[in-house]
Amino acid sequence: MKKVPNLRFKEFSGEWESKKIGEITIKVGSGKTPKGGNSVYTNKGIIFLRSQNVLNGKLSLNDVAYITEEINSSMKSTEVYPDDILLNITGASIGRSCCVPKKFDKANVNQHVCIIRLDSNYNPNFVMNQIISSKVQKQIDSFQAGGNREGLNFEQIKGMRISSTTVKEQEKIAAFFSLIDKKIELQTEKVEELKNYKKGLMQKMFPRNGETVPKLRFAGFTNDWEKRKLEDEFYKVNERNDGSFGKEHWISVAKMYFQDPEKVQSNNIDTRTYVMRYGDIAFEGNKSKSFKYGRFVVNDIGDGVVSELFPIYRHKKSYSNDFWKRAIQIDSIMAPIFSKCITSSGVSSNKLDDKHFLRQSIFVPDIEEQHKIGDYFKTLDKLITLQQRKLDALNEYKKGLLQQMFI
Repeated sequence: MKKVPNLRFKEFSGEWESKKIGEITIKVGSGKTPKGGNSVYTNKGIIFLRSQNVLNGKLSLNDVAYITEEINSSMKSTEVYPDDILLNITGASIGRSCCVPKKFDKANVNQHVCIIRLDSNYNPNFVMNQIISSKVQKQIDSFQAGGNREGLNFEQIKGMRISSTTVKEQEKIAAFFSLIDKKIELQTEKVEELKNYKKGLMQKMFPRNGETVPKLRFAGFTNDWEKRKLEDEFYKVNERNDGSFGKEHWISVAKMYFQDPEKVQSNNIDTRTYVMRYGDIAFEGNKSKSFKYGRFVVNDIGDGVVSELFPIYRHKKSYSNDFWKRAIQIDSIMAPIFSKCITSSGVSSNKLDDKHFLRQSIFVPDIEEQHKIGDYFKTLDKLITLQQRKLDALNEYKKGLLQQMFI
């Protein structure tokens, strides 16, 4: 069986070789935490990289720390250089890897990140993309006891196998993946810009901190928003499932909150369930390992059943589903209400005091303005979803290429 990739640039031929990382490197070693830990970080100085800065295929400086030149001088052996490969070796992000850009300022790194420095016959981007491929990630998994990703030692890293070809083919493949990474980066920026734009608008288009009108409104609306008690708007629903709704009608509040509604799937259900109608609001009223109480979701999927752990509230009159879906996501509006209405009933239980909750007040516009705001954010959310799907498709495209272009 020839050792060649399934997908290859036509100008190259010949078999690839299997190499251990230890055979192609001049350095494999991690950084260290400076004496004093977080307390010695500064607002400027020498960049100090941590595991959160190492993403798959990208070095992120969004949440970067700094150390002084004096501290950096005491850690010369852990300085990183352009073209170094960085690999996270502990914690939940173990296995994430990226290259240090060719044009990069002086930097150091902590003990949770390994520096892999190659000899001159190997292209760092070529090797790094193999590290984040399923082939090497499976090797990383195999080193972890019981399948738990707890940590990698240097001997394990040196023993990891990658495939090697000529320098010219390495450079061709590396340049190709750099173009894909650039497209992914640009698409990621587009998604983040849209999310930040939405966040900014929500801060301006809903009253905050006792205001009676928002800072930004659509033309034609001038009336103050009305302060209403939640009990004037909603009532608690206790509509038990009589068997009319089966497993295919199960509504996962977790997935509804965290994912696109189209991704919600059926799940196993028990007999202690309540019927949730379209437009109903479910509240995470119990503290658990999976959720933090205080999360609301509006059911924009359809009629179904939901776990009894999620109290359901139904609006008493005509209202904009899309408006309330956004209004209840704003911490500055709802967080004070949560803090007033959560009562402790045991060591591990924190529940919503329903009656107290419904007596709380919130500022609400008239129905026409509700619909205007709701429709606008619905359109914006659709645009964000569309751009996120494009990003997901690019990541899947790269994932497929990693499987096809390496052996």
